[in-house]
Amino acid sequence: MRVVTRQFMFVAAAWACLLCSVGTGVADPRPERWVERCGGVYALCGYIDRATLEPRIDRKFEVALPFSEGLAAVRSEGKFGYINSSGDMVIAPMFDLARAFRKGHAEVVAGDKAGIIDRTGKLVLPPNYARAIPFAADAALVRPGKAIVPESFGFPRFMIGELLFERDDPRYLLVDLLSGKILKDELAIKEFDFGTFVWAAQPGDKRYGLLAPDGTWKIEPRFETVGKLHGRRAIVCYGRSAGHKDQSIQRDRADTTQCGVIDRDGQTILAPQPFRIHGYRNGFYRVTEDQKAGLLDEAGRLLGGRLFDDARLPDYSGEVAKILVDGQWIGLNRAGDLVPNPEDGKTLVACPSGIKFMHSGSRVQVVGADEKPAVSYLFDDTYMTCKFPMSVRYNGKWGFLNKDGKLLVDPPSFQDQFGFSGGYAGVKVDGKWGILDSSGVLALAPQFDEMQPDSGAYAVSKDARKFWIDASGREVAEPRRLEDRQSKLRCEPDGGQRVSRNSNGTLLWGIADAAGSIVVEPKYRAITCFRDGLAWVPFDERREWCAIDRNERKRENGACVKNWADSNVADARAETMSDDPYESGVLWMRAELEYGLDLREKPPRFVSQF
Repeated sequence: MRVVTRQFMFVAAAWACLLCSVGTGVADPRPERWVERCGGVYALCGYIDRATLEPRIDRKFEVALPFSEGLAAVRSEGKFGYINSSGDMVIAPMFDLARAFRKGHAEVVAGDKAGIIDRTGKLVLPPNYARAIPFAADAALVRPGKAIVPESFGFPRFMIGELLFERDDPRYLLVDLLSGKILKDELAIKEFDFGTFVWAAQPGDKRYGLLAPDGTWKIEPRFETVGKLHGRRAIVCYGRSAGHKDQSIQRDRADTTQCGVIDRDGQTILAPQPFRIHGYRNGFYRVTEDQKAGLLDEAGRLLGGRLFDDARLPDYSGEVAKILVDGQWIGLNRAGDLVPNPEDGKTLVACPSGIKFMHSGSRVQVVGADEKPAVSYLFDDTYMTCKFPMSVRYNGKWGFLNKDGKLLVDPPSFQDQFGFSGGYAGVKVDGKWGILDSSGVLALAPQFDEMQPDSGAYAVSKDARKFWIDASGREVAEPRRLEDRQSKLRCEPDGGQRVSRNSNGTLLWGIADAAGSIVVEPKYRAITCFRDGLAWVPFDERREWCAIDRNERKRENGACVKNWADSNVADARAETMSDDPYESGVLWMRAELEYGLDLREKPPRFVSQF
């Protein structure tokens, strides 16, 4: 059962934390190359250099967004403002949300309305809209209504991308920022490049054209589907023609769809082709038709003269693409000639012992320190590591490689396996499970119907009875899973952990830093780790979970929630522990913390909603 947090769904990987030290702010002429990194007990954010990983701005903000045009939006004490490359706040925190600058303007949200500011923080378009997207230097695309954005742990935050998650085909107005005049209305828009043009469709028309900031059309609406500008080019596809109305829609589209490519100025790079174009890289276009795939060159020539079972673009610097023919991947060069697979001989993993795993066709060859094959078999392309003995598969059977590249058992002969841990691996032979030791000898003969390794022991079933054993086959108690338990208390990656004290027979909870010093006294019935400078605690008087900052002040501009666990999963609910939703959430969190202290046999569960 998959549990997905809202934080993961809507927030880019830039929110992730990294184990790194922090330093003083250092001016840099290219802060756009810096990336946000968060951490510490309060999970605050600063910036490091992307190339060197050197700290540039201290971790002191609750949220930090990427730099654009020399400024970055950051959240401090619950409000967004903007800093410069020295880390100085140059636009005071006063907004509930903020976006990157583009052509001197940025979209901000105050309350439930969006507007636009300039680089001084002055509002050039008052916050009266659901969206207010800067378009070039002097225009904006605005949508009437309230700003409705996804929430992350009770606090609203802009989504990744400008229009990625918008639904119901919302309509925009094109507004001149200087005069306030509406240049066009009722537009459906898709992202192209808001610094130059935008894809737009007029009322009653499902075809898109390229709209300029002054309201004129660089390309008149005529495309059925359009792509975002990427790598200085955008893919466009023409829809059905009026002359085929008597055909079925499905057949008509398959017969008449043509795709081409334009540049950022709207000029044609690739004339319309009778294929769907799905991507471009280093001079190759990948195209499909009737469940077949192929490659075009820059001039639109079909390389190899035909379509194949599948096709893949080359690496960013590669000169040879890949095609699938009769179940085998081979290469296709710019001239359209069939050549060896460009990945043949490419090292996948190189181990300290001198062993290397290398591509060979669609399989993997093991090469020794002498650059010669260490074993005669070409293995399936499974997950390769340098942790030996390592699982490998050949012709549907499993085996294990030693660090010298030789097989423990030759040839691979196991139906299934669990990789080595603690010197032993579970293996399946003739439908039964046994245990293999690291010398390749069966330490326990295959005899179990089911087997699952867990914390140094094995859950097995035999003759309809389920029980636990160790590697020798002796029955043992179910493991305590101490590492899993302790992980429930830790705050990642360097944020310390949740700690408790007993108060009149009741455990109360707080937070200690990585050195063990108390930063939040244990006085709450439950508590989360800090994230974005905030921790969540239950307030019995409100019957809600609310966020507190590092000074334990309740964040007034954040929405409280009834059940913290349920509010942060996408496709499951915390198991019910009380008829009262608030109390159920508190008890669920306390059960998780008590499991972390080894006071409870099982962790609380999430129950799938599907």
